[in-house]
Amino acid sequence: MYFGSVRFFKNMILLAVIICIAIPTSFSIHYHNELQCAKEDIQRLTEEIEQQNNESTNGEAPYYQSLYPDFYAPQNYGATESAEKTMYLTFDDGPSDRTDEILDLLAKEQVKATFFVIGNTDEAAKDRMRRIVAEGHTLGMHSYTHNYEKIYASVEAYLDDMYQIFSLIKDTTGQTPSVFRFPGGSINGYNAGIYKELVAEMIRRGFVPYDWNVSSQDASSNDMTSAQIINAVVNGAENTSRGFVLFHDSQYKNSTVKALGEIIEDLRKMGFQFQAVSPTTKPTLFAYRFQ
Repeated sequence: MYFGSVRFFKNMILLAVIICIAIPTSFSIHYHNELQCAKEDIQRLTEEIEQQNNESTNGEAPYYQSLYPDFYAPQNYGATESAEKTMYLTFDDGPSDRTDEILDLLAKEQVKATFFVIGNTDEAAKDRMRRIVAEGHTLGMHSYTHNYEKIYASVEAYLDDMYQIFSLIKDTTGQTPSVFRFPGGSINGYNAGIYKELVAEMIRRGFVPYDWNVSSQDASSNDMTSAQIINAVVNGAENTSRGFVLFHDSQYKNSTVKALGEIIEDLRKMGFQFQAVSPTTKPTLFAYRFQ
């Protein structure tokens, strides 16, 4: 009888071997073909995107790159230094009546900080800019008008505004600014359509942008208490080993000044040192959405 014979079992073993070889082979061929098709699709899409880019620019640089030929940082972009357990105290929107108080406290605590200033052109403001530089702090650009709708109307409008604050700092202090902070941060509700172009163009010109990863929350209200500001900074610092702290240096930020000494003390107890940002300091930037 064939069933149950030695020949039967030999044939069954042979059939099993053939099946074991055939199935993986067919799957391999199938997925290889799919992979090849996927590679071809990616290549085709890449070529289409490159073609669209070339057609949209005709192979030429955007017009705004030709604006303000002297609006360049004194160095190429090379912000790679990253010091652990370091806090960078940053102050936006000054100079103001609070600036001298902040500088006095920083001098007492032997802390260097960073001031992102706006277009205050009175002589008192200019004296404070010069004092910031003279005492070894970093003076950076924030904006000239601080008018979000005007600044973010276009890439050209942004460059126009920033060129004004660039010129004001340079003419006032004799120092060419290298660092800056976008009003509202690098991504906000006003620049959603152009933020990638803005960041790319400023970096192309050598300027280093700084967002923040620790906020004092002092922008939310002039009624913030010093205790609330202290808690906001200390709680934020617990979640990072390298923090860029957002404060504001405008006229009504009295609670910020009152909180600053205790904040420095608390951060030191947490093991942090303090530095001012420089063009070599690796920045923190808000998460980008490239879709």
